[in-house]
Amino acid sequence: MDILKPYGELDVLHLYSKVAPHLTDFLKNKEIASKTWVPKAKIPFFLNRAGKLGELWIDDFKHVDDEFLKIRAKHHLSDVKDKLNDRQILIWRYFVPRKYSEFFYATNGEREGKPIERVFIDIDRTNLPAKKSLEVTRLLVELIEKQKSEDREFNELVKSTAVYWTGSSFHVYCFLHKHQPPEFYEEKIQYHSKGVLFESWTDIWVRKIKHKVEFKVTGGHEKKEDYIVIDPSQTPSGKLARVPLGCLHIKNFKPDGMSVPLSESMLYDDKIVEWLKALTPEYVAKHVNTFSKYLFSYKK
Repeated sequence: MDILKPYGELDVLHLYSKVAPHLTDFLKNKEIASKTWVPKAKIPFFLNRAGKLGELWIDDFKHVDDEFLKIRAKHHLSDVKDKLNDRQILIWRYFVPRKYSEFFYATNGEREGKPIERVFIDIDRTNLPAKKSLEVTRLLVELIEKQKSEDREFNELVKSTAVYWTGSSFHVYCFLHKHQPPEFYEEKIQYHSKGVLFESWTDIWVRKIKHKVEFKVTGGHEKKEDYIVIDPSQTPSGKLARVPLGCLHIKNFKPDGMSVPLSESMLYDDKIVEWLKALTPEYVAKHVNTFSKYLFSYKK
């Protein structure tokens, strides 16, 4: 059975339902979102999230079964609503059959002003090869680990670090020991392009990494051509992040990669980028147990 076309028609829910049980802890109390691509449309994709459709949760994927997938392959939602439960109807609207959808979630909750329990840093690589984003990711992880060993306050705040391949570049997460107030982002995480009296963690990391590499690095949320951008801006509540295990990465309306967590040995394998680029949905689904071990920490 084709994992993306289980009953003859494209349906990403078959794949996502396979990885969902392994994401239960990672996505606990996190609203699900999706990014659905529409070829030839004026706007090439649309986002579905709680504010538009209602709250969808990782536990709702248990309602995806073979019978549901068969119905989706042959019918439109309006014709079969009476055969479905409320959760199946909602998940259908989030992940439309016969379209490619990427799998997202609300990083620290869907509404603004909620506490922060994880820091999400995107290593954006506009126009630069993935190996350069890997170099920056390694340096960032090393700076974080060094800070944990030398800075008591930092160590008391940061519990663990995880690294994810997005299908195209890398994400770095810091999981916190306990929830922090919303202003924690402005005080500790937000990047400042100009001088400030007190540097944030990101300010310090960017400054130090700049001195260690031979290409352009900056921080912030704006994509910059020929730069690696260290971007923590999706950390606050109300922002979205890519699910780090089993999410399709779409380019030119077709999948060109898969998201997976990395182990320490993978992070420091010089051939890892080529291997990651070659990952298929079938391979990730088959080895989901192994990958899921590194969702909360790249170390074991």
